Amino acid sequence: MTSSTTTTISNRAIVLGIVVSALGFFVDLYDIMALAAIGEPSLKAIGVNADAMKGELNFLQSMQMFGMLLGGFLWGVIGDKYGRLKVLFGSIILYSLFTLLNAFVETPGQYAVCRFLAGLGLAGELGAGITLVSEQMKKEYRGLGPAILAGFGVLGAIVAVIIGKNYDWKTVYLVGGILGFLLLFLRIGVVESGLFKVSQHSKVSKGNFMIILRNKTYLKKFIFILLAGIPAWFVNGVMMQFSNYISASMGMYPLPDKGVVIVYFFIALSLGDVLAGFVSQWLKSRKKSIYIFLSVHLLSLVLFFTLAQKSVTLYYIAFAGFGLSVGFVIQLFTLAAENFGTNIRTLVTGSGLNLVRGWVIPFGALFTWMTSSLHIVEWKAAAAIAFAVCILAMWSISQLEETFHKDLDFEST
Repeated sequence: MTSSTTTTISNRAIVLGIVVSALGFFVDLYDIMALAAIGEPSLKAIGVNADAMKGELNFLQSMQMFGMLLGGFLWGVIGDKYGRLKVLFGSIILYSLFTLLNAFVETPGQYAVCRFLAGLGLAGELGAGITLVSEQMKKEYRGLGPAILAGFGVLGAIVAVIIGKNYDWKTVYLVGGILGFLLLFLRIGVVESGLFKVSQHSKVSKGNFMIILRNKTYLKKFIFILLAGIPAWFVNGVMMQFSNYISASMGMYPLPDKGVVIVYFFIALSLGDVLAGFVSQWLKSRKKSIYIFLSVHLLSLVLFFTLAQKSVTLYYIAFAGFGLSVGFVIQLFTLAAENFGTNIRTLVTGSGLNLVRGWVIPFGALFTWMTSSLHIVEWKAAAAIAFAVCILAMWSISQLEETFHKDLDFEST
């Protein structure tokens, strides 16, 4: 690791960076969750029958995630080589365009292409935002910026559900695309990270993933971060996506409203993102904050799989518990940003965040295989996976160093 010289950024510039990044994440998550909110009615509208619905939903989600996986690396390299702002502008143009086009698809194939390319753009937003805000803020308050950013941003998912309930699926995608293009104008005036500007004068390789692969310490850190994030996207990407199937297998009737599930989850997640930041600040520890929220996650799993089937209210409360608990993810990726140098920081946060999101692909496939091929009841399959990944996440956090007081003025070599 080598050190560089920091530059001073005004408080106004820091606030603007947080606000613009928060709005970006709002649009980003609106777009991501649009598929969960209106996936079934949109597929039905273009001719997909009930028997093929489950498979088509999983395929569309996988295509979106494949785009995000690829985009995480692409935007990460761009962010470390050419600047965090290049990512904030480029990514929003790409996903806004293909979200607009998504409103005009007529076949599942066209739908899949739009979701893949929108996913490619969506991949850059949050990672670049966390990196930019983390590098601009003083280390004593660094965890609060990303927490506030995410706390507001996740409300985008709720807006997607509200629009989806009151308007047709085409309107949901049109609104998402238009919001994205409007946000472009607000990004004028955002200041580039001072640490990135200074790092441009360094000859150290930038945006090079081989730095991580060649160094066992870096590679282990990166893997532990990925493993720690699994619970968030198993709940978000699998249990929520297939909530109708899971609740039906639990014997619930009438089934809980999937839209209400999403609203409960994301209102609680908005609170959880902010609370996790303040708990981290209060305890002066990223790891302790994450442990606390993973413990809440474990308790929510117990509630969900033992009592939630008794009433729709308990079912919604359990999903609110999931939302509150996975607020730890922003602290996890603040910790990730603090573990790696300026020359690969956007690459780590961008690729890492989207690899964590990408866990929905293998775990969605695992869930489908367990229920379809092994004929395991949906709720039992979900329970087996959910408890296992929560315990794995706790162990992974124990393997990472505490970074609360760490100065970000260094490079990884």
